[in-house]
Amino acid sequence: MSNIDCDILSERQVSDWLGLSEPTLFRHRRDGTGPAFIRLSARRVAYRRSAVEAWLSNRERQIIAKSDHLTHPLARPGI
Repeated sequence: MSNIDCDILSERQVSDWLGLSEPTLFRHRRDGTGPAFIRLSARRVAYRRSAVEAWLSNRERQIIAKSDHLTHPLARPGI
């Protein structure tokens, strides 16, 4: 499944598309903070393109919230 235009995407395709590592996608699944996914087997998951797009839409922001700024890795207290 190498075509990114498919409705069902592999974990690797989503990883490549979003620029997130597969372990990061796993952490999002584990923590319930990522896009909805489909469990294909005990060791394989997939994502619906629409679920990933909805997740991205929910993460869109117009401004940086105070809490986002304080938790950003480059933020320095007192500056």
